[in-house]
Amino acid sequence: MGIVIKKTIKTTIVTYIGVLLGLISVLWLQTAIISELQIGILNYIVDTTILILPFILFGISGIPARFMHHFKDINEKNSFISWILLIPLITLSISTILLLLFKNQLINLLGQDVINYKNYLVFILPLVFCFTYQYLLEAILVTNSHIVFPSILKNIFRRLILILLLILYYYKNIDFFQLVSYYVLAHLIEIIGLFIYLRFSLKFNFSNPLKIFSHPKKNEIYSFALYLVVGVTGVVMVGKLDTIMISSITNDLKLLGIYAIAFFIGSVIEIPKRIVHQLVLPIMSRLVSEENNLELSKLYKQTGINMAIIGVLLFLLIWFNIDELFLIIPNGEKYAAGKWVVFFIGLSKVLDIVFGTTDLIINASRHYKLNGILAPILIISTVITNYFFITIYGITGAAIATSLTIFIYSIIKYYMVLRLIKLNLITTSYLSILLHSLLVILFFEFSNITFSNNYLAIIFNTIMICVIFIGGNYITKTSIEMNSFMSNLTRKLLYKTKN
Repeated sequence: MGIVIKKTIKTTIVTYIGVLLGLISVLWLQTAIISELQIGILNYIVDTTILILPFILFGISGIPARFMHHFKDINEKNSFISWILLIPLITLSISTILLLLFKNQLINLLGQDVINYKNYLVFILPLVFCFTYQYLLEAILVTNSHIVFPSILKNIFRRLILILLLILYYYKNIDFFQLVSYYVLAHLIEIIGLFIYLRFSLKFNFSNPLKIFSHPKKNEIYSFALYLVVGVTGVVMVGKLDTIMISSITNDLKLLGIYAIAFFIGSVIEIPKRIVHQLVLPIMSRLVSEENNLELSKLYKQTGINMAIIGVLLFLLIWFNIDELFLIIPNGEKYAAGKWVVFFIGLSKVLDIVFGTTDLIINASRHYKLNGILAPILIISTVITNYFFITIYGITGAAIATSLTIFIYSIIKYYMVLRLIKLNLITTSYLSILLHSLLVILFFEFSNITFSNNYLAIIFNTIMICVIFIGGNYITKTSIEMNSFMSNLTRKLLYKTKN
């Protein structure tokens, strides 16, 4: 875990600068400058793009992490990367032809409110192209331990551009259609930046991609990609199908705008998981290939418990400050309708985080084919639960469906790793996290302390949550890494105070 923590520092700083920019962009600028309808349109375009991605990537995005280490020679590696970059051009071409042929039929399936704004759907195809190569280039760079630059582009550059566009829109320098156009263009600039960085950092030059057909691992690569596309489709469906179903069932993109803001707040919880997964993926792939189960088990448990502590802490901080948050953001009274969306989306992220890196281990192991069995079950359950709960509870129903589906999926993944790979994630440390979470809940349940100032209330709530939850877990030594970090931090602060 020590090597992971060291590599995490720069990426964490960049990511949380991005989080701050995201909070400014989504919670303060978007809610103040553009309407719920416009937020709904923007998120509909992005989420629809992400839903299409697995069929374009065709499992290719997971290949670098699993197979890159088999290509040691620079010429072999260049040929391998060239092949990876070529495949999406083929799938994109086929998909574009199909979309153009069946354009009218597909539009009619989207719901009346979407049809009313169908001129914005033109942005989906270029955004699919941009997202495809962002994912691929980032996957290649991250596998080779080049993490910081892609993170800067994704977390800082992208959000700064959106902030700039919102300001230009506010001052009427551009209209909303132009805002979306320039947002898509920014993604294209991001691809160019990633490709230039790839050329220089990995000394990459395009090479004959057909050499892959003579590589001894070729059949394993094809098989892995085929099963991965099915597995990734299931996971993406869980995260993004709710957007499409909300718009088609409710025929109200304004509700989608409210849902998008609430979803963003709840999704902040999963940020530590994204960072850790990026860093441990190459390490876990190597440990699995070396059959080093001792180190793999250690890393599995350490990442799991530390992510669980951070995830639960973020959930508690968000939930017990949610009322005050809606009171301080612009037009918060409109977006407060998504309060319980925040709860259930936040809960789904906690459940996902608590089960650690089970999905990484499955994908890196010989049991990755089980994703092909799980994915159809996941997709069917996502459609059924979303339809049932959205029909009854609206946007809150979509969040309930997501939470329920992720819980079931996480339990199945945990059982698979336990049974097939003989790795157990759960330890008594999780009971400690649960105990201190309950203590926080009891404190706020029986506390009658109120503040007339919303900012003071947030500060007080945050301090109490940190004292009870972090302090409690420190005393009970829930995590060796957390205790070590806290002790070192305390010593440094005391040393600076004395001097």
